[in-house]
Amino acid sequence: MWRKLRTLSKFEWQMTWADKSILFFTLIAPTIYFVVAAVNTGGHPLGNGDALVQLTGYWAYIVLVGVLNGFEFGLINLRETNFLKMFTVIAGDRRLIFYSNLAIQTLFIQAEVVCFDAVVIALDPTAIQYLPDMMAALLLNFLLVPIIAGFTNFFLLMPIKGNAIALIVMGYITVGMLLINVKLPNEWALNIVLTSLNPASYVVLFYAAFLNLAHATTSFNGTLLVVVGLFYLMVGYYPVRHMRLQSQTSRY
Repeated sequence: MWRKLRTLSKFEWQMTWADKSILFFTLIAPTIYFVVAAVNTGGHPLGNGDALVQLTGYWAYIVLVGVLNGFEFGLINLRETNFLKMFTVIAGDRRLIFYSNLAIQTLFIQAEVVCFDAVVIALDPTAIQYLPDMMAALLLNFLLVPIIAGFTNFFLLMPIKGNAIALIVMGYITVGMLLINVKLPNEWALNIVLTSLNPASYVVLFYAAFLNLAHATTSFNGTLLVVVGLFYLMVGYYPVRHMRLQSQTSRY
């Protein structure tokens, strides 16, 4: 089993590294945005206050887009090209393909976060004070990536191609990121809804709670994070067992 998992992981790494579009959307795009912000603010892209809050927003984007582009869409593309069925026959268990892909994408996302943090410190040396938080965020990512994969695994059951799903997801992410800063009279109920249904809100609140940011230090938020996280870890396992191995869009 471990030999098969190691072989599949090497193959997944090669596939991920060969697809430069994943690297562009996950790392290069937020880095360019940060560089532009640095130029426009005279070398202080994080501003004078709430700098760590801004960093968590960048990390949330990298984790979320990394999981979607590298993990979910990768599995969908394997399915639609009928390679998933072939690899399952070779490996003997579809779960091995799932776990190997998840492990590689986790390492890839971690490498991208490290590269982004290095750019942040290079452009804004005052950010060196957040180095312990950056290290803590890397540890938190080992929990976040599987949870976000559980959030988004329902895409594996949808009978549409990866390109169509990408359009749907980008709209979903855009709306989700905009809703993070929504202020309504009943913020308690809004907090529950966004954390439960919007992975962007979940990631930001997860970072905020464990990094002791002021707006997420209540026991309520901690309980909500644990309950929602466990729920999606359990629910996210269902598509792995029941997704079709052959293309759902090809007529042949």
